[in-house]
Amino acid sequence: MRRFLLILIAVMIQFATVASAKGAGELRTLVVYYSYSGVTQSLAQSIASTCNGELLEVVDHGNYPRPESQTTYSYANEERRQIDNGVWPQINTAVESFDAWDAVIICTPLWNGKMANPMLTFLHNHAEKLAGKQVALVVTSYSSGISNVVVDAHNILPEATFVGNPLHIDRNGRTSMAQTAATWLETLDFELEESPTASKMRVIVGDKVFKASLVDNATTEYLVDLLPLTMTMSELNGNEKYYYLSDVLPKDATNPGTIHAGDIMLYGNSCVVLFYKTFNTSYSYTRIGAIDDPTGLAEALGSGSVEVRFEMVEPLEGDINGDGEVNISDVTSLVSLILEDSGDTFYPSNIDVNGDRELNISDVTALISLILSL
Repeated sequence: MRRFLLILIAVMIQFATVASAKGAGELRTLVVYYSYSGVTQSLAQSIASTCNGELLEVVDHGNYPRPESQTTYSYANEERRQIDNGVWPQINTAVESFDAWDAVIICTPLWNGKMANPMLTFLHNHAEKLAGKQVALVVTSYSSGISNVVVDAHNILPEATFVGNPLHIDRNGRTSMAQTAATWLETLDFELEESPTASKMRVIVGDKVFKASLVDNATTEYLVDLLPLTMTMSELNGNEKYYYLSDVLPKDATNPGTIHAGDIMLYGNSCVVLFYKTFNTSYSYTRIGAIDDPTGLAEALGSGSVEVRFEMVEPLEGDINGDGEVNISDVTSLVSLILEDSGDTFYPSNIDVNGDRELNISDVTALISLILSL
């Protein structure tokens, strides 16, 4: 009885606090930037490093006159007039989905008082995918104010959730922009979006077993159908193992900027890559997932070719947070889900604990009963 009361008290505390509290854990942040002169790139890299985020560069069509000159501005102005008439310039960057990130930080220079055309085009092309996403804005300029850039951002992303005040770095602030950006990041009240329904995979190297969370995209969906697979993975660059599948997988490659130890990526359309070190990269990959805790991964993989087995983890009933166990932390995760539930989402049986195809306090009761029976 005492155990039941302790769990019930924890549930009540969670109901009282979770609606307004920041999510615990690591915020998954994407830092999207466009840079013509290199200033915005440097700032974006500093922001990504500070918040442990991923970098994505918006690559323009390559036709802007360089180096910067009056001709550049004339070209950009003419292009902006075309945008105002509904003709958008080509860019060479696209993202299939933003589901892998909790928040998106947009870093853009100011061009003639407005948002730089390549970034404006990127946001236009991805407006639907960014609907409901938490977004923060960073603007660099020589001296001009950024009010029109802010207007551009809100107009082009009317359904995004803008968080905090925009960060403005002008020419006078460039020498201290890394410190300014770090201070600004601390003011952002991003909410952590939990993904308790994320599919789990086991990565087995010898007698070591690592759990990995998979992202939801076409690449992962195809790969899951091939599992289980044992791959003899080859060594490359002292930071990764790779294996070429006989199947061709769908891809949507982007440059992540930073590779993290434990990342599982697709290079090209058939090469599965398992990274065991963290480093910066200029290559593009399609994300598959990441090992939850890569501690010991490098040692397990060794320095040469190695057999690695990939297999799916079947979800446990009541394992709401996907950690492979059923305990009080799952009650906390379930309460969070109930508070966020819109009523139109179907949840699998391991989350819909009482099986009534609804998510409510009855599932919490059923989960507590399940925990007490274990």
